[in-house]
Amino acid sequence: MKRITNIAVFSVGLALLASLADVEPGLKALTGWMPSVHASNDNEIAFDVACDCRTGVGGPNRGDVFIIQGKMFPAGTLPIGVAMNDPTQRVNGVASIGNWICRGQNSFPIPPIIASAYASTPAFFNTQYFILNDGRAFTVEGYLVSEAVGEVLAVTGGIGRYSGAQGFVQESNLGTNSTTCPNFRARFKLQSGSIRD
Repeated sequence: MKRITNIAVFSVGLALLASLADVEPGLKALTGWMPSVHASNDNEIAFDVACDCRTGVGGPNRGDVFIIQGKMFPAGTLPIGVAMNDPTQRVNGVASIGNWICRGQNSFPIPPIIASAYASTPAFFNTQYFILNDGRAFTVEGYLVSEAVGEVLAVTGGIGRYSGAQGFVQESNLGTNSTTCPNFRARFKLQSGSIRD
């Protein structure tokens, strides 16, 4: 039951990201992203992620940890809305290009006697890893900012060509997959010159 509760909380958090489309000035509309790892330049990179509920574990209590995984695809690959794609399988002939891992810790529930004093505290904190099959990777850190803003995470670094990466990633919900977890788009906006050539 704890696993289901935690996955539901995580899924609701990602579902709130659906309102993020086109919020950040300078980022392209979701329909403008081409189905590739790189967008228009090295400062903007996007991936689609199929979160896999079958990998989720964790508890609903304050301090409980959770972990969940999924598969990365070129941006524009995953369907929008309620879909039946299996995160571990090809989508319209397109294979996964890497692995996504999210691990974190719950900060709620706060004891009722003081809960109102911490009403603006995020419900959970998380670190995410975007690990491409070729060895490149991003590490990001953050939390759900608010229901209106959604989840915007800081890029804390990278591996391989992405070593030294700085910037942020904005995650927008695309819908759900066959595991009932979200399909989402991760749009990276990187600081110019922060990654290797």
